[in-house]
Amino acid sequence: MIQRAFLWIILLIVASPSYAEPVKLTDESSAYNLQNSLTYLVDEQSNLSAEEAYDRRTAFQALPHESIQIPREGVMWLLFSVRNESSATRWIIENAMKIELMELFLQQQGSWRAIQKTGNQIPYSNRRVNTRNPAFQFQLEPGASRDILIRMYDYQSASVRLELTEEEKFWEDYSRSTLLIGLAFGFFAALIIYNFVIYLFDRDSAYLFYSLYMAAFFLNQAAQERLFSQYVTPDQAYGFFWFILFGGATAAFGLEFFRNFIETRSSMPKLDLGMRIVRWIALGTAMSAFVYAGPVSADILNVVSLIAMGLILWALIRRIIERDLLALVCLLGSLLYLAGTAAEIFVTLVPVPVNPFILNAQLYGALTQVLFLGFALGAKSFRLRARYYRMQQRYQEDLEQSVATRTRELEAANRKLNEHAVTDALTGLYNRKELERRIAELNPFLARKGGAQGDYVVTVAYLDLDNFKYYNDTFGHGYGDRLLKKSADIFRTNTRAYDLLFRVGGDEFLIIMPEADLSTAEHIVERIRSSFDSAIRAEGEVKVTVSTGLASSEYLPGVKLEELIETADAALLKAKESGKNRISSGSR
Repeated sequence: MIQRAFLWIILLIVASPSYAEPVKLTDESSAYNLQNSLTYLVDEQSNLSAEEAYDRRTAFQALPHESIQIPREGVMWLLFSVRNESSATRWIIENAMKIELMELFLQQQGSWRAIQKTGNQIPYSNRRVNTRNPAFQFQLEPGASRDILIRMYDYQSASVRLELTEEEKFWEDYSRSTLLIGLAFGFFAALIIYNFVIYLFDRDSAYLFYSLYMAAFFLNQAAQERLFSQYVTPDQAYGFFWFILFGGATAAFGLEFFRNFIETRSSMPKLDLGMRIVRWIALGTAMSAFVYAGPVSADILNVVSLIAMGLILWALIRRIIERDLLALVCLLGSLLYLAGTAAEIFVTLVPVPVNPFILNAQLYGALTQVLFLGFALGAKSFRLRARYYRMQQRYQEDLEQSVATRTRELEAANRKLNEHAVTDALTGLYNRKELERRIAELNPFLARKGGAQGDYVVTVAYLDLDNFKYYNDTFGHGYGDRLLKKSADIFRTNTRAYDLLFRVGGDEFLIIMPEADLSTAEHIVERIRSSFDSAIRAEGEVKVTVSTGLASSEYLPGVKLEELIETADAALLKAKESGKNRISSGSR
């Protein structure tokens, strides 16, 4: 009988669902990374219904990577569960990876139904959430739980980087990211206009082809960021038309710019002939978009672009061998762009971790190349003018001296700016230098307003992370940095708007709380201590907690701020010696 009962227990454990614990939505947070909560199933034949996929939920596996290879005709199902313990009701699920198709399935009246569709195949006008990245919107009442099933399809792999965000917070973040992209493209456009204006005055063909090259580059990047699909053709699915048209134009004008810049006609006639032939092929490929724009023409364009880039790189290398430093600048800019493009392609083919920088690596690489090429073009023009005006050598020397003086002034100004930096680069909290300034500023005020009766009260909290060194040594400095950032977020969340927060050491922090008596301060730091228990998960043998020492002028009238800090530091030591994860007061 005991053996049979034990066998039933084993069977129940094996038959239990393998999907992760539900994502708990709380008022303490409005954005959740779902990567650790997702389970997936590859449907190689793409023949499972939502009910059939859900019935196989015990076969779902934890998502190991952000990009999963699937058969060309197959799909991938994602399953996770959420429980709303917050007061919010409207939420957005966004995939940072732009893929062909995503479908959201929810259970309604006992059956699974496709609620929303998004992705490249769905026109922007038909999407519930009109954003550049695929996104869904759904409602979940406070206290309710729900299983969520997502069906995904792409040509080569199903790329997943899901985030669940409260709707209002999502649109705030989306507006900020849209502003940043707008600034990047605005900077791009300003450089194009600037160089075209130079061409109108100087009539230097290199500036003309640079402007055309950058304009095609600009439009190509806009197309890849889905801006054309969103604002120009919102009623059409994202296709290959813009990519073929502007990609071919970019290759053609890029070849023509480098032919003029490097002067291949006179220095490398055979290579110049090859560049002219490939230029016309690229233009023909671009024009073919008006007849046919599909995977075949995209593959042809990719081959032509690679050949064009190869010819450009070879020409630059030959000039570098001849000790042309401007060619080296152009080569570095081109390699940075290629690295950004390769990074975006790489993460869709190889299962590696993805971050926001990699998701926009091509755009960053493009902006870098624009700057490098613009600098090289300007430097070349300056060098040519120097050849024609050698008689003005003295003027040139004066100009160089002026530039050097200005550079020294800028370096001095930068040093002053660095000296006046007030925040810690990692956590964003005030640094020790700012603490010293605030002490000098607050002491006279405390002496004047506090007086012998202690009418004006200031309380200081000295905080130290318990077991931080263990995590820093065990999991590396990167993990330790994330703990420090998370700790800073907890401090900000649980303090008042006018409290002053400082990072004074490796894992030591200081909070100056004006107009807070000891009781109020104890309430604030207790919130902080409790938040550590719930917000920071233990990864190793011990848990990261926080010990705090308090000192208040309420019981020390006429005290200076430095003395309060010393008293709080001593109280912190007592808290550490008493077992950590506690609050100790040194004021009474």
